[in-house]
Amino acid sequence: MRLILVPAFACDGDLYEPLIALLRPDFDCRTVVPAAPDMAACAREVVDAAEGKPFIVAGTSFGGHVAREAALAAPSLVRGLVVMGAAPQGPASREPFDRRRAAIEADGGAEMLEDMARAIVYEPDGRGQEAADIFRAMAARAGIDRLLAQNEALMTRPDRTADLQRLACRSLLVWGEADSFSAPDAGRAMAEAMPDAEFMLLEECGHLPSLEAPMRVAAAIRARFA
Repeated sequence: MRLILVPAFACDGDLYEPLIALLRPDFDCRTVVPAAPDMAACAREVVDAAEGKPFIVAGTSFGGHVAREAALAAPSLVRGLVVMGAAPQGPASREPFDRRRAAIEADGGAEMLEDMARAIVYEPDGRGQEAADIFRAMAARAGIDRLLAQNEALMTRPDRTADLQRLACRSLLVWGEADSFSAPDAGRAMAEAMPDAEFMLLEECGHLPSLEAPMRVAAAIRARFA
């Protein structure tokens, strides 16, 4: 089965390299890095990458929002959904995204991205340092245009709380217990609202499970979909 992976904001395929290495024997893994300023267009990039074949879609944070949109847009093709750290609610305010856009336009967002690197993983100065450094490297090569487009897509994303019941495909929701960007309780509530979803909480993990706990994530994906 084809597994399309959608990275988080400012990230690229390196986000999933540890995971792909573990899943490759059972899945045809492809990474799609959307760079459109709205979620619907990002989801179309994912669906197009499936080339009309059934697929599983997985995403982290920004990529989790895109993955959910793809599952809603193409229910006849999406056989499974994995969401990591992406609650279904729309933004509570435009202000954080306006600040982020200003930072990106000012200096490429260097200081903002460093702040993210220090908050995005569990123990960034300890066991999470390698994951934080991979995030730094991905963010450094993301480019201003992609950062701005993804920020706009996040800012204008729709609230999908009322649509969760339409996500009938088999689903796996993965949250880090120490996720400072998306509360685990939101993931747990999302799973309860979906017809066929399992919720997995990872101890000693932040917002990037595929880098911080790839073996646990791979085992869960394989158990759910292989």
